Amino acid sequence: MPITEVTILRRCGHCRQELGEMTVKKDNMRLMVSDLVWCDPCGAETPEVREIAGRQSAVAAEQASYPGNPPVLDVSAAEYRRRKGRAFGA
Repeated sequence: MPITEVTILRRCGHCRQELGEMTVKKDNMRLMVSDLVWCDPCGAETPEVREIAGRQSAVAAEQASYPGNPPVLDVSAAEYRRRKGRAFGA
């Protein structure tokens, strides 16, 4: 059965404090809004930022599954020129 409802987190645009959450149908979902919301930690009305609940953990899990970078070799300038010359036939 397809997912028809999504939980959206409402956050402060300045301090990223979670201000609430709401569940809406996918058809009615709006993540881009220009509304101002009251943020207690900031003590002011700030722009509202909306994001899908669980998105940050899903991104972190995906990034953790990426293969690691190969180690960087510390090559002296002379060795670099020697290798570069051999690669280009100079």
